[in-house]
Amino acid sequence: MDNRFCYADVHCHPNLKTFGHSFDKQRSSRSCMWQPVPPSLYRRMVQRYTGITKFSQTDFSTMAHAGARVALVSLYPFEKGFFTHKKIWPPLAAYLADWGIEIGYQRVRYLQQHNNYFTDLLAEYEFVQRSVREKAVHGTGHRWQLTGNWADVAGALQQPNTIAVVLTIEGAHVFNSGLQEYGVPISEPEILANIAVVKKWAHVPLFIGLAHNFNNDLCGHARSLQRLGKLVDQQLNLDKGISPIGQKVIHALLDTGNGRPIYIDLKHMSLAARLEYYALLQQHYAGRPIPLVASHASVTGRQLDGEKKANGGADIFNESDLNFFDEEIVLIAQSDGLIGLQMDLAVHTDRQKIKQYWQQQPHATAIQKSAQIIWNQLQHVAATCDRMGLPGWDCCAVGSDFDGSIYPLPGVLTAAGLEPLAKALVPLADKFLKRRHLHLAVNQQVDAEEVIDRFMYGNTIRFLQAFYH
Repeated sequence: MDNRFCYADVHCHPNLKTFGHSFDKQRSSRSCMWQPVPPSLYRRMVQRYTGITKFSQTDFSTMAHAGARVALVSLYPFEKGFFTHKKIWPPLAAYLADWGIEIGYQRVRYLQQHNNYFTDLLAEYEFVQRSVREKAVHGTGHRWQLTGNWADVAGALQQPNTIAVVLTIEGAHVFNSGLQEYGVPISEPEILANIAVVKKWAHVPLFIGLAHNFNNDLCGHARSLQRLGKLVDQQLNLDKGISPIGQKVIHALLDTGNGRPIYIDLKHMSLAARLEYYALLQQHYAGRPIPLVASHASVTGRQLDGEKKANGGADIFNESDLNFFDEEIVLIAQSDGLIGLQMDLAVHTDRQKIKQYWQQQPHATAIQKSAQIIWNQLQHVAATCDRMGLPGWDCCAVGSDFDGSIYPLPGVLTAAGLEPLAKALVPLADKFLKRRHLHLAVNQQVDAEEVIDRFMYGNTIRFLQAFYH
């Protein structure tokens, strides 16, 4: 194995802030997906004390230098719920939002005033298509290639200094739903027609999140914006199941008669909606291999009934039902699916528990602390699968959510921290394997570096080979 870990990221947003700055009145270098915004001392201090990341995390220059080979780039037309508040003057809300998420004042004003998510999706897709593909990084030429299938990805991987880009979408509101409270009635024919348009794209998205942060009239969402407090209201349709229109959307996305299927990303769906989706697959698609994907996720460390199985790890999990339960881990593994582990401290841990845990390790470096958090996830998934007679190291991947307004892990502020993270994970994997906690030979008789290489790269490649056709 090469001494350097390369990586594949199943959920990142090099396009999010850059597309936003394409709305600026004057042309800005910040609308280029190669343009890094370094984590200066000021920006790092802001991040440390507020959680706001005012630096870029996954621009293509940073990704290229960090060893990225595959990037699943998520298109995301922001939901209006982030930028509309009854008690805040819209221009002031736009100014405050831009300061916090760095997408440009004019972009926020557009989002406040528009009434068509699908038009916004088409514009973002066009932005990605026409973006600069090649650039010198630290004196070496690099490029990224937009792909449409596994053959394209395989071809890109044969080329040096090339990142294969696979498109995904975050939130099915993009088909123009969830706007009724803004005066736009939901239209089933329009939604299904918009799905048909996307399935005819030259680069059809591999998967789409059925839910995101706010009501979309298709399915319930899980609470996810606690840090923003009363600045946003997630209550409408919170924790609900799948609506009748939402079921039709699922069938239209999975249909193979109107183009390649677009799989469902489970992240942000309410627990009720997720359970209904699993039942829907069992009822309608039992004979067809459909992978379960959680692109930027975490696990709760417990079963649906609350029971916690001993796995040799630390009880520092965030038990929010935004995250995934043991039974869901098993279903994902059985489907040959993926759990992309998000590089977000708040998603993975209970704040009080992690504070106490770190106090017991006063000499741990920032990257060692983050490695402990990610290893706790990997170890739990492996142990859960092993108990059910399943391969334990084959379903986790990097799903960073970089540049998606996350609270980054210590020492993993940007993509540049992924290789140091991988190297810090190896001794933890080695220590765990030597203790022989697992029972299946396929899980126990494996090298520590192989375990981490699968997480960083190999599992995503396997998934694309199987389902990106």
